[in-house]
Amino acid sequence: GAAASQAAGMGGGYGNDKAPWRFTGRALYQLNLVRSSEARKHVPKDLKLVELFGWTLGGVYLARYDDSPAGTFDEMVALGGLVWNPPTSCAWAARVLVNSKEARQHGVKTCGLPSHFVDFNDELDRAPERHGWWKDTRPESGLARAERFVKGGWKNALRKNDEAPKETKGGERVVVRDGKGAELCSLALPHAAPSLPGPRIKMFLPSFSGRTDTCPDLLKYSLELNANVRLSAPVMFNDDAEADPAEGGCGKKKKKKKSAGDGLPGFIERALEANRGVRRFPPQLAVASLTASDPTPAPAAVVSDESPAAERDAALAGILHGKPLLCIAFDCMRMDVGVPKVVPVGK
Repeated sequence: GAAASQAAGMGGGYGNDKAPWRFTGRALYQLNLVRSSEARKHVPKDLKLVELFGWTLGGVYLARYDDSPAGTFDEMVALGGLVWNPPTSCAWAARVLVNSKEARQHGVKTCGLPSHFVDFNDELDRAPERHGWWKDTRPESGLARAERFVKGGWKNALRKNDEAPKETKGGERVVVRDGKGAELCSLALPHAAPSLPGPRIKMFLPSFSGRTDTCPDLLKYSLELNANVRLSAPVMFNDDAEADPAEGGCGKKKKKKKSAGDGLPGFIERALEANRGVRRFPPQLAVASLTASDPTPAPAAVVSDESPAAERDAALAGILHGKPLLCIAFDCMRMDVGVPKVVPVGK
């Protein structure tokens, strides 16, 4: 009806006649515990926040698409927290960062997303001694080195080893910069996918968006995802990126600063410490323990694109520095996204 035609008339992007829009590639989806006070800076005040003891589930979605309506591009979504709109709930996107202008235009005009054009700068990690998820490369295995040693002769192998760059401990680092070249955050990525793929699954993930100056209504769109899934080491951010993400963040680090994840309830903190490194924290327990509570909005105003840059960056840091619970890798991913539709008021 009128709501559907209003959504169809938002304009820009990939073209509604070509929906569902298909994206293929790989992604990391990390769940973080985020303070409710941080989440409310991004979630509309009239939407209920799914929370417990002052915390909600946020996180980060990081994807590298090898094919999409906008071609090849990268995307990072900072998820502010879970919002409740009966009978479903979903993560609310606080910030969407893409390195494609067409994808940014589609996000803003068609999907009502807070999309921004950025650069994912991995210049410092393009040397062959760095391996990880971003470039999808792995260090040479012991078996491969032994085979090269036998085939090439030990003298030739030694000469090649002397000339080759030494392996550097730790994963890749990627710096995210805005359109003016200012650094927004830096990422330390986990290892690449193993040669043996995980199980193939199919998921349906309806998502909410909107409530922006361009798309003031609350929108809902369908999302169907097919991928091989596996557990991954976490993505680390900024100061935390000094640790090796492949070791669960337990490598050398700078002196720890107080972060948005400090002050967790004791039983949650103990659960995180007990599972640090292996990342086996069961997501069903995390989700089941959170219930929709009556909203008690903090007096702080919602952060928007009109807010000063320093305020937006501080709000982004509050999400990224949440406590990692679980990181899931989607390999050989195929994702179909439908046209957003306006959610009627009161529904």
